[in-house]
Amino acid sequence: MSRKRDTYGTYSAQMQFTQHAYQNSLPIPQTIDTATRDHITLQVRQTNQFLGLYDSFGNIIETTVWGYGTGQTVTYPGPTILAYENHPVTVTWQNKLPKTGHILPVDTSINIADSNTHPLSSGFVPIVTHLHGGHNDSKYDGLPDQWFTQNGGRGSTGPRDVGAMFETSTSVYQNDQHSATLWYHDHALGITRLNVYAGLAGFYILQDQERANLVSAGVLPSGANDVGVAIQDRAFTSTGQLYYPAYQNDILSGQFNDDGTQMRVKDVVPQEFYDAHGANAPSVVPEFFGGTILVNGMAWPNQDVAAGTQELRLLNGSDSRFYVLKLDDPNVKVTLVGTDGGLLPHAVTIMDGDGVQEDDEFLVLAPGDRTDLVFDFSNVHLDPGEATHAVHLQNVGPAYSPFQGLNDDGSLAGDGRAATASDPIGNIMQFTVDARLVAGHATVTDGTVLSSNFHDLAVDSDHDGIADGATQVRKVGLFEQADEYGRTMPLLGTAEEGAVRTSRTELHAGETFGPLAYDAPVTETPALFSTEDWQVFNFTADSHPIHLHLVQYQVVEKRHIDFQDANDDGVPDDTNHDGVITYGHDSVPDYNSADIWIGDPMALRPEESGWQDTVEVDPHQMMSIVATFDKPGEYVWHCHILSHEDNEMMRPFTVNDPLLA
Repeated sequence: MSRKRDTYGTYSAQMQFTQHAYQNSLPIPQTIDTATRDHITLQVRQTNQFLGLYDSFGNIIETTVWGYGTGQTVTYPGPTILAYENHPVTVTWQNKLPKTGHILPVDTSINIADSNTHPLSSGFVPIVTHLHGGHNDSKYDGLPDQWFTQNGGRGSTGPRDVGAMFETSTSVYQNDQHSATLWYHDHALGITRLNVYAGLAGFYILQDQERANLVSAGVLPSGANDVGVAIQDRAFTSTGQLYYPAYQNDILSGQFNDDGTQMRVKDVVPQEFYDAHGANAPSVVPEFFGGTILVNGMAWPNQDVAAGTQELRLLNGSDSRFYVLKLDDPNVKVTLVGTDGGLLPHAVTIMDGDGVQEDDEFLVLAPGDRTDLVFDFSNVHLDPGEATHAVHLQNVGPAYSPFQGLNDDGSLAGDGRAATASDPIGNIMQFTVDARLVAGHATVTDGTVLSSNFHDLAVDSDHDGIADGATQVRKVGLFEQADEYGRTMPLLGTAEEGAVRTSRTELHAGETFGPLAYDAPVTETPALFSTEDWQVFNFTADSHPIHLHLVQYQVVEKRHIDFQDANDDGVPDDTNHDGVITYGHDSVPDYNSADIWIGDPMALRPEESGWQDTVEVDPHQMMSIVATFDKPGEYVWHCHILSHEDNEMMRPFTVNDPLLA
């Protein structure tokens, strides 16, 4: 059951930005320090929260959201959990949502977590929390089929219904990995995008001795100068409530048809869907792009900073939006010190702070991505007689269209319009540099050693594109086809040489190339403790951030690929008509001898280095990644565009223990 809501009408992101941007401070979520507390109970509840919105009279508006909290008071984002290497933490997750249905429209025509005994139609909402980036046992991973509903009886007692893979709602996180910026978020099958959009996300910061030593030596900032920053786009109704387009006349914000009219859901959802499910049925849409930028749950906030150094742990928690981030003041130096899985071996300068804005001074942040950055505000120029100066974090990524990669000059590939400083979505937050504040001065700079024991798993000494330590190479593919109603359906599958698959749900002998549904039989089965190289081929028109559960991986390389798809069915053509899909290696394709051509290596961006769990692969690109699979059981890999993973762009993989075979 989804609740009736008002329309996307009089709310104006432009008005909100023009009149109210930067007047509210960046919220800092409560921190739960597990140094003295190794068992936490976090409840999921509904609440009303100020997200930085105002009505036309300047009065604040509170928005209904879902949040996490240690008691009846919950927040969006949830509390930041501060954990420590090799110090296990037990978290009991409780579903205390009201049994009044989802606050957003739910499409039940897709593969979705929906209980037979406690169904969505009766007001029950499945949830399950995934520790994104965590190295966890399968039963504690927060897999999409490990969901559970609210309890069913009066006063929240009595039985509840659970997913097919549910074992427990209490997770034990061993924290047996290096310091890293992790995050937790909902992962229930088919409604991840809605549950996260409603507010179910929070930071999980893992510390270790290596990072502590860098902090104590003054190399990295600490305390109040080390801040998590979750960037998410949202849209709102005319009364300031969360808006997510699903009904056929709902507006797709910022997107327009060729005739200049505002694009609506019915423009991307064929009539066949409404013929089958009714004119009032809600439907998934290919992607979602909101017109308001929230940071830690506040629209376009401000943070007062000293004229020194500060570390920001950036997280892209958006549904589909990629951010291409830059600063409007080239006197600020920005140094990359960590990626998804932890510290880099050496610090890398992203913006040199020399007062000149170079074309390559930006950072790409894909959905699910995290980057740890040290900002140095010490060279900001203050006007005579002024004690403060404003610096803005801006977004020049696609305004309201999918990311399709970057051209060699750093401009957006494809035909999408880049956001500008005049667009609300071209602005993230403001830093007010205040010379009166006590400044810290971390010493990190380009080339500073951060992780002296960094294990370079991506070594490729013979330059064949395969990591030296890999004992198995797999070719997997990203595809885009249509579902039974003609709606866009992104898919994962295998891309091994061989015949094209004739079924998305069954495996047939000899058919090794093509897309597969989420619940088709498992095709990726690494052996326990094996190191594998996965070559991920993107056969779609858009970029996809690829997230693997359980492991942190490293990118070995990226290469341009060429192929043809004359019939536009989402699968490369058998151009030489030999009955199978084959590969060639050359920058100039010869389709008479092979169907897919792997070209020259492409330069990796700094934020694609180090340990990763989410990296995007662009159209006509192959990304080679390497990981060691060191826990047995079932996990998943998927695109982290939430609208994509909810609509079949997710597949299971199973780590097999040979001793149990």
